[in-house]
Amino acid sequence: MLLVEDGKLKLDDTLGKYMTDVPAKWSGITIRQLLNQVSGIPNYTAGGKLVHEKIYTKAEILDRVKDLPTGFEPATRWEYSNTNYFLLGMVIEKASAKSYPDFMNGRIFKPLGMKSTVVKTSGLKIKYEATGYDLASGKWQPAKLDDPSQPFAAGSIVSTPVDMAKWTIAVGEGKLLKKTSWDEALASGKLADGKPTNYGFGWQIGKLGETGYVSHNGGIGGFTSYHVRFPADNLSIVVLVNTVSGAPTQLGNDIAAVYLPKVAAFQAAQLAAKNAAAIADADPETTKFLRGVFEGMVRGEGDPALFNAEMQKIMFPDRIKQLKGPLGTQGPIKSFELLTTENPDGTKRRIYRATFEGGLKARVNFTLDAQGKISGANVRPE
Repeated sequence: MLLVEDGKLKLDDTLGKYMTDVPAKWSGITIRQLLNQVSGIPNYTAGGKLVHEKIYTKAEILDRVKDLPTGFEPATRWEYSNTNYFLLGMVIEKASAKSYPDFMNGRIFKPLGMKSTVVKTSGLKIKYEATGYDLASGKWQPAKLDDPSQPFAAGSIVSTPVDMAKWTIAVGEGKLLKKTSWDEALASGKLADGKPTNYGFGWQIGKLGETGYVSHNGGIGGFTSYHVRFPADNLSIVVLVNTVSGAPTQLGNDIAAVYLPKVAAFQAAQLAAKNAAAIADADPETTKFLRGVFEGMVRGEGDPALFNAEMQKIMFPDRIKQLKGPLGTQGPIKSFELLTTENPDGTKRRIYRATFEGGLKARVNFTLDAQGKISGANVRPE
């Protein structure tokens, strides 16, 4: 948006205007569509694993997905892809004639006094840098860190709680950008049919009960984070965790409940649901089937034939692989308990509590259509 205000690019410019060597199927995608995560470009982190310590060129990263078909026509669906932000970083470099680290430092970090915030690059040593941890077989161990050439503009910024406080104050006070630019960045994008995506320019848009918020979470080897802002209450919360399973979103929302009574009431209702006891299972065969599907999802695997046509479009080939990231480090599933079941109009709707060896508990929602195909699937930590 700084470059938009500078007159160096427009949101409805196409990617091809700034990057002539991208695949033809990407060239007509707009900057706005990349920002809104509605491009359809495959996620480069969802395929085969990158080698943790290897330094990759930008071309090598894009080579991982450039020959893959797009997941959908632009603006027909919302789906998060790290490739969108990787490409936006390259657009910033082209439009500004500066490296991404230099642009971020000169236009954002320095003006806001964020003295401990940098875009990490290959070989850069940072004094007092935190150690990230993974859980393996019930034991914590230092995480294998990705070389910063891999996330680039999709996640290579290193910061501190003090500097993140400076950033969130700047957002609340409308610094750096004109009000019209902030309004646009914080507004929900729209699909081609006019439906909202509930995602702006790097901001999730939603409600906790009746209380509106904008937020974003993030995760990379050994680290997770969450930034949530409640505009009407002028409250912002930033959670930085040096593990891959620290549940920063839940922690941030719990902190919000201390300050906002309506959020506290909503959280109390959520807690009651979380503590719901398991019920008797009159259909153990369905549970066995769905547990098997979920165990595959945790491994980043699945059989498309088990899903209906719409869910196949949503889950394959990328979304199913992405589930392995947050859940794959938690070890085997110790229990899979049925909490609720409904059977409206020949369908089956079931909610389970999955408990992992690592201690994480997740709420797993499945819907089976009348043909026995999975027509809905959702997973969230308890």
